[in-house]
Amino acid sequence: MKLDRETVSVLLAHRERQAAQRAARLEKRLPWTDTGKIFTREDGTWLHPEMVSDAFREIVAAADLPPINLRDLRHGAAALVKAGGGDIHDAKAKLRHSTISMTSDTYMELFEEYEEALTERAAAAVPRARRSASGTSAHAGASWRRAGQR
Repeated sequence: MKLDRETVSVLLAHRERQAAQRAARLEKRLPWTDTGKIFTREDGTWLHPEMVSDAFREIVAAADLPPINLRDLRHGAAALVKAGGGDIHDAKAKLRHSTISMTSDTYMELFEEYEEALTERAAAAVPRARRSASGTSAHAGASWRRAGQR
């Protein structure tokens, strides 16, 4: 999974803290389990998913946020892909969906707004003929007259 530079920096700092915790435990002859996991308990053992969910719910409550579960953050990730200028295919890749139809079935409404805005921006990029004071194209009358003379 691709991560932005700031997130990578935060994770590297976390790994350094974790290595220091490991060293301190081993120095005190306390057990440490090397699981290779990024987030672990104090002794290096894996975190049960429900422990992570419990901690997340506590953070949400402490921040006085509306109720949301950890899994719902995937929807937020799709919205961030959209906000960053990505399309439904980018969301499929970021969310690691196996098919575009899975992404489309879940997020199409979100990306339809994006498509509408993209369509308007694309249309605005197309050069238009100058408008006369009457609101028609300055060239429209000449074209129309030539067509009528045939």
